[in-house]
Amino acid sequence: MPLESWTDPEEAPALAATATAMIDAALVGSGLTREDYWAAVLKGYNTPYNDPQPRVRQTAAAPEAARPASIEAPHEMPPLPVAAMAAIAAEARAG
Repeated sequence: MPLESWTDPEEAPALAATATAMIDAALVGSGLTREDYWAAVLKGYNTPYNDPQPRVRQTAAAPEAARPASIEAPHEMPPLPVAAMAAIAAEARAG
C-alpha cells in the first residue's frame, strides 16, 4: 500500500529550516539548550504508557513519649438541659 504524502521531497529542507527556526525562537530566554530540549522530547516519547508501580511508604512509629496520655475531666460536670447544650454547641460553631 503506497503512502500518500502532502509534502514534496523538494520542500523538506525548507520545512526543516523553518522548524529549526521555530524551536530556536521558543528556546530563547528559557535557559534551555537544543540538547536539553531534544532530551526532554526523547524522554517523553520513550516513557512507557503504563503507570509505574506505586511505591510502598515506610511510616515511622511514633515514640512513646509523643503519644498523649488519656485525658480526664478535672471534675464531674452536672447534667445540662437540652437547651443549654444546644446553646453551647451553637456558640462553639460560631466561634
